[in-house]
Order: sequence, then structure tokens, then C-alpha cells
Amino acid sequence: MHAKSDDYWVEHLLRRTGFGATPEELKYYKGLGFEDSVEELTNPEKVKNDRLDDILSKLDFDFTDLGDAKRWWIYRMAYTKRPLEEKMALFWHGHFATSNAKVGNPYLMYKQNELFRSNGLGDFQQLLIEVSKDPAMIIWLDNQQNRKNKPNENYAREIMELFTMGIGNYTEADIKEAARAFTGWAAPSGFYFNKKQHDAGEKTFLGQKGNFNGEDICSILANKPATAKYVSKKLISFIAYDDPDDDTVERISDVYLKNDRNIRAVVKAIFLDKSFRTAKAYHGKIKSPVELVIGTVKTLQVQKLDGDLSALMARMGQNLFEPPNVKGWDGGLSWIATDTLMERFNYAARISTQKFDTTDGYINPTKLAKNYNVNSASDMVDNLLAALVDGDVPHNTRKKLLAYVASDATGKEPNTVPTGKVLDVKMRGLIHLIMTLPSYQLA
Repeated sequence: MHAKSDDYWVEHLLRRTGFGATPEELKYYKGLGFEDSVEELTNPEKVKNDRLDDILSKLDFDFTDLGDAKRWWIYRMAYTKRPLEEKMALFWHGHFATSNAKVGNPYLMYKQNELFRSNGLGDFQQLLIEVSKDPAMIIWLDNQQNRKNKPNENYAREIMELFTMGIGNYTEADIKEAARAFTGWAAPSGFYFNKKQHDAGEKTFLGQKGNFNGEDICSILANKPATAKYVSKKLISFIAYDDPDDDTVERISDVYLKNDRNIRAVVKAIFLDKSFRTAKAYHGKIKSPVELVIGTVKTLQVQKLDGDLSALMARMGQNLFEPPNVKGWDGGLSWIATDTLMERFNYAARISTQKFDTTDGYINPTKLAKNYNVNSASDMVDNLLAALVDGDVPHNTRKKLLAYVASDATGKEPNTVPTGKVLDVKMRGLIHLIMTLPSYQLA
């Protein structure tokens, strides 16, 4: 690793709070410094999002169409000035994994996504209640079939196993009692409480007794130390590094409990924790398809977002609004299986060569050379390596990339910058080569 400068960790932070950064954004946050960047990024509601609002206002999205809903979210991730809002929406989408494959209503999926965005950094207890009442979730886990005298246990089981405490912290009896509490919660169009189908009798849940309803169950679960640890561990794994140690999980879960389940406080604590700025965290996670595609768009300043980007992400293994099952995406090494890795390389080839009749909207080598201060072949290699992989490559790899850029028909010296058509070819070729490096697959 290189010297651990403040700038170095700001770049790391921007990959984890969002999806990388444009050159302008990188300059801005480096000017703020690491801790002030954490403060601003974890308070997204204080940041104006005028450009995104303007872009979205000019596009005619039909939220009853699944493809349009996906494209809308991709535009948000690519152009937002509040990256953590979108990153947390992505986290909760994987945590409360709900798929339109069963819900069959793109508009409800869109509304659930908005729920994650508006509540994603707030009180986990309130988020859990809202998700439990969310029509897409009710349909997804069959709670519309959960009726008095004939309870359906699907949601009661998953809210404990996957959404809060995790396996080993509850019994089958707790599942049955929780299911009774959620009876009558239905979603014919929006949330509807069917009082006639609700079991209002006394229930015994996790050692407590009362005439509990669904909100009571959510409140009990949200305040359990086991939930604090479970949610904290998932958040650390999502934004810092995989398999966090027990001491780190304990530190972060204490923040959850001491701050009334506030997710903003938890996320901020993860970014400021001593473990975040370590070799274990730096380039310690494999980019998800969303992170790879959106990060590339931002770094290379691609302005034209093709309509098939969501299909491209799906081929890489991450189909937005359609996670594979209730557990969500496995992540990690599953992102780079043989077939999905090939899709990443195909994307590298596509993004580096795509120009059609004009460079407008796609990669513009002349513009990139100016923005990344390219005055020589070595500048081109070093500055693009810095932009795309933080310069995190072996010396021999850099040497080979420099030889590629410097070699052309005119036999120019390595310190001479290519121009014209040679610049175009070499810049595109270099981008393609860097995007296929192991370190480009890492966040």
C-alpha cells in the first residue's frame, strides 16, 4: 500500500459511501479532508441535489414498467450528490430482499425503494415497522394470507432470521406467536389493517407477554442486543470489509444501542472506526455489479446511460428489484464466478470502445486527457491508474502498461504524449486493460 495520506483514505471513503467519484467530486472531498467528508456524506439531506432533480424531471419514467423503475434508480446512483442515500437504499434492498418476480407490481417495488431512501439512515425500529407494512413485502412474504385462526408464519420467521436477530436467538414458539401478532396486516393496494382477521389475544414473545400486534413485535426485535449485533455486522460487511471481528462488531453495536437504533450514527461510527482505515478494509471488498458499472460511469465521466445497463448488471449477477431469494445476493466471491467475470470484461471492452457516430456522451479521450492532466505517456498511465485503481498495481504491471502506451508507429519516446488518433486508441486501450486488472474488481 502507498502512504496513508488523507487524500488516500478519502478515495477509499467515496467508494464505500457511494460508487466512486467524478474528478470534480474527488477534488471537492479531498479539499474537505476525511473527517469533514464523513460528516457531509452521512448527512445527505443537507446537500442540494438540484442537478439530479433536473435530469429526472426531463425523463418520462413509467413506474408501472419494471425496466423504467430500474433505469430511474440507475440515473439516481449515477448523478446524485447524496451518494450515501443511494448506497443505503441498495443495502436495505439486499437486507429486506424483495423481488418483483413474485410481487408482480413494479410500482410497489419503486415505492419500497423510496421507503429505503427516506428511512435508510433513521431509526431502525421505525424502518422495520414501515417495511413490515410495505405492500411489496407483505405480498413477497405472504402476510396477506396471515389470518386469525389460520396464521401464515413466513414473515414472522424471516423478520427474526434475516432482518433482525439471526438464527439461534428465537424458538419455533416465538415464530408462532409473532405470526399471530401480524395477522390482519394486508395489502390489497396499500397497507390495510383487517381488524376482523387480527388475533388480539395475549401472546408470549421472547419472554414477554401482552396483546401484541405487529408494531409491538418490531419494537421488541429492534431493541434486542442480538439485533444490534446482527445489523451492525451486516453494515460493516457491506461498507467496510467482510467477516468483521467480534470486537469491532461489539463497538459498532454499542453505538446502535446507545443512539436509539439510529443507523446514521452506526454508519458514521463505521467510517470513523480505526478498522476502516486499514489494509484489511482498503480494496478489501469485491465490487458488486452496481458498484462496478456506476463507478465506471462516474470515473470516466460517461454522460449517456444506455437503457440496457440494468440488464448488463443482471448478467453480472445483480438484477435490481429482483434479488435471487429472500436472503438477497451472496456477494463476495460470487460476484466473480467464471460467467459473471466474463461479463465484467465484456463491459470493459464495451465502455472503452463505445462511441458510435460521436464521442458525445461516451468516453472522450481528449477530455479525459485534459481532466486527468495527461502531458506524457507516463502521465496517462499513472493518472488513469490513480483514477481507476488508486495506483494499486505491481510495478511490473505499470511497466507493461507504459510500454503499451509509448509504443506506436512513430516510435515516440515514453515521455511524449500521444496525440490525435493515437491518443484516442491508446487511451481507450489503456482503460480497457486497467478495467480487466484484479484491483479494478475491488472496492
